[in-house]
Amino acid sequence: MKLTLKIKRQDKFETFEIPYKEGMTLLDALNYIKEYIDPSLSYRQFCRAGICGTCALNVNGFPKLVCKEQALPYALDESPVILEPLNNADVIKDLVVDTSTIAKRIKTYKVWINPLPENISIEQELSKKIEEASDCILCYACQSFCPEVLDRDYAGPLFFAKLYKLFIDPRDEEHNIRLLEAKENLILHCLSCNKCNNACPKEVKPATLIRELLDS
Repeated sequence: MKLTLKIKRQDKFETFEIPYKEGMTLLDALNYIKEYIDPSLSYRQFCRAGICGTCALNVNGFPKLVCKEQALPYALDESPVILEPLNNADVIKDLVVDTSTIAKRIKTYKVWINPLPENISIEQELSKKIEEASDCILCYACQSFCPEVLDRDYAGPLFFAKLYKLFIDPRDEEHNIRLLEAKENLILHCLSCNKCNNACPKEVKPATLIRELLDS
């Protein structure tokens, strides 16, 4: 059985046909191409366990972690799998995009906890909500699938989800101003289209968190 990949490389698509192996993921397929066919192919990978978020790509137009995406359904379908770099980011080479804006905005918005000097206990239900909102792996999938991110002043679902987590966490010294920070970064421009919810591979559901933040 064969697996066919159509990979966007700059301004054109290149087609690769490789043998399918049991248990193969789309990342395995890319690694096969790089090792045996074209060593110049560029893409990102690291943990291969759906934790680091570096291997997110557009698969047939939808963002996915290719390390977790099984190749079997695509091989059985016998149609080419179209792999493209994520949207809403500058392409560096082939499937690699520039996500340096994430690090810059994390520093700008200071989306990390600024702990209070005293210990504060929180209820189990609140702890669970904080934990669920903390599952973001910075894969950029939600940002890439959000139509409003085309406005560069709009922070995007990734950052609003992080601001939500800090807003509900009473251990954060600045949690009372997180909603104001979100509004300053255009959270009110959210289209409530739920595309970020659908795109998130970790089920953080940024659009849901945005609505909860605005309803607070």
